[in-house]
Amino acid sequence: MHKGMVGLCLLVLTGCMSVPISTMVRMAGFDRDDFLALEPQALRLKLTLDQDVPVQLAATRLELGAELDSGQQQLFAGSVQQEDYREYQIEGSWFSREPQPRYQYLLALDEAGEAAIRDFQRVLREEEVASASLNVRLDLDDNFDKTVLVTVEVKLSEREGFFTLLDEATFEPERYRD
Repeated sequence: MHKGMVGLCLLVLTGCMSVPISTMVRMAGFDRDDFLALEPQALRLKLTLDQDVPVQLAATRLELGAELDSGQQQLFAGSVQQEDYREYQIEGSWFSREPQPRYQYLLALDEAGEAAIRDFQRVLREEEVASASLNVRLDLDDNFDKTVLVTVEVKLSEREGFFTLLDEATFEPERYRD
C-alpha cells in the first residue's frame, strides 16, 4: 500500500452493526505492516450470543480483501472451525435481576483459512495495494424466532488479547431470512 494509506476495517454481517468507537479508532490506524503481522495460526474469533442459536460454521468466514492500484480486487476468505463452545450466565441488570444466559463459540482458522491469510499477506508483499479490508461474515441457523444479539471479538496474534469488533449486533429473524 502507498505510504500514508491505512487499512480499512469493514465488518459485514447480515444483521445490523454495532461497532465500538475504540474499534473504529484502532482499525483506522491499521496499516500494511499490521496486516503482514497477522498470525494465521493464532487468529481467533469469539462469538457470544444471547440465545442458543447455532452458528453455521461452513458459511462463517474471516475475509481479507485487497484492492490493487490497478483497480483489481481480490478477496481471501478464511474458513473456520470450532475450537470451543460454552454456555454461561451473566448477572442480571437493573431491569431484570435474573441471570442472563450466554452462548459462546471460539473459532480458529482451519488449514484452508490459514492458507487464505498467508495468500493475502503474499499479495501485500508482492503487489501494489491501494487498500485492504478485514471482514467477518457470520451465518446463523435460520430457525430462530426472536431477535438475537451477537458480540464478535477477534484475536490477531499470540501477543494480543481479544478486542471487540461488534458489540451486541442485532439479528432479526424477518430481516435475516430475506
